[in-house]
Amino acid sequence: MSARALKIAVLAVLLSSAFAGARTISFASAKTFSSGVTNPGCVAVGDFNHDGRLDLAVTDHINSIAVFLGKGDGTFSTPTLYTLDFKGEGCAAVADFNGDHKLDLVVVGGDTSGHGLALLTGKGDGTFNSPVYYTTTLAGSSLNLALGDFNNDHNLDIFIGGDGSSEPVFGDGKGGFTEGQLQNASGFKVTVGDFNGDGNLDVACTNPIYMPSFAVLLGNGDGTFQAPQVFSGINEPVGITTADFNHDKKLDLAVTVYNDAAVLVLLGNGDGTFKSGTEYIAGNFPGTVISDDFNKDGEIDLATSDFGGGLGGVGGVSVLLGNGDGSFQKPKNFATGTNPTYLAAGDFNHDGSTDLVVTNDTDSTVSILLNAAGTRVKLSSTPNPSNVGQLVTFTATVAGTVTTSLTPTGTVVFKEGSNTIGSASLSQGKATFTTLTFAHGTHKITAVYSGNWKFNPNVSSALVQTVN
Repeated sequence: MSARALKIAVLAVLLSSAFAGARTISFASAKTFSSGVTNPGCVAVGDFNHDGRLDLAVTDHINSIAVFLGKGDGTFSTPTLYTLDFKGEGCAAVADFNGDHKLDLVVVGGDTSGHGLALLTGKGDGTFNSPVYYTTTLAGSSLNLALGDFNNDHNLDIFIGGDGSSEPVFGDGKGGFTEGQLQNASGFKVTVGDFNGDGNLDVACTNPIYMPSFAVLLGNGDGTFQAPQVFSGINEPVGITTADFNHDKKLDLAVTVYNDAAVLVLLGNGDGTFKSGTEYIAGNFPGTVISDDFNKDGEIDLATSDFGGGLGGVGGVSVLLGNGDGSFQKPKNFATGTNPTYLAAGDFNHDGSTDLVVTNDTDSTVSILLNAAGTRVKLSSTPNPSNVGQLVTFTATVAGTVTTSLTPTGTVVFKEGSNTIGSASLSQGKATFTTLTFAHGTHKITAVYSGNWKFNPNVSSALVQTVN
């Protein structure tokens, strides 16, 4: 083991021991199914048919997009395929680009025809209209994209990361797009945020090929960008994400370092610059990295796709628990299909906890990893309706949505709006609270579960208590 790898390993072990009492992060065994395309690439998440359940769009490296409608339990319908006129080498994103309150799909890629951007407007029922194409300078070399309002006109724009160069494309809010200036920065993966606190969106993107580095492009607020600030000397950076990892209200960066089997975390100074990075063990071949609070402890965690390493040569996902001070614990690894590439997050079984979805290149599958700490809280009351001065008993039932062999323990707080009206400890998954303080009228009550070392906190739907 190299001195650098040994240093990373020792740091991870020390952090893991120091925070051993924290809520764990765990995911159930992957549910893996056919992607509907050959060699799936990017995956995008959204509710395409307005049923409250998250759906998926999966691109391939040829010219197809597979759309899966979610059933709300972590499973999906048979995909519907859409064909592009150009080769879809790049990624897809989901948003409402034409202002009709229906989610659309945008795909970057293209070939020598010049068509590098395809827009498929959503019908709102889970289906999409035929693609409309736009010419881009990067056609044929587009790799990834990120969304944001880069020129402050209140319309959603696209920043396309390309093979050798990148460029913004400006939306008009009606489904039309216009090219911006070409940027001298490769964009294998792209993330967006305001890194210098000036109110304008900036971009960070990776370049693992020509000069292994990542670059930060500070936005001027009019759709143009300052010259890239290049951070070099990184051993093949691939994925990149941004969030505030240490609660200082300054955006930080996490970059996967493919050849170091690590994720590099750089804390932001708030002026567009970053402190020297610290590497943490990730998968053997980490690619995509995303940030989210998977165990709902208020701290940002990281998840990386692992292209074939550490899990019997198959591949998987590595999840690193955040400590809240900008450091991260030793990763937990979860198996997926073969050679996972792109990773995204969403609540696919509607239990309030964030799950993972990953595309697997070699076996042309998609894997869903449901958050094993997910819970569901149900609230009931008796009698309802009640009379003024009458005792009312509220019962909260808390159960695991994925882990069903254990019964959640902990505390439930009963609230009316933001006001606490009582609390009780769970016993065999139930907590009860009795009160007679309600005035005449209707009262919206929720039950807030605190969580424990195994289960994530959650809140019930509001119960309307009627008092006559």
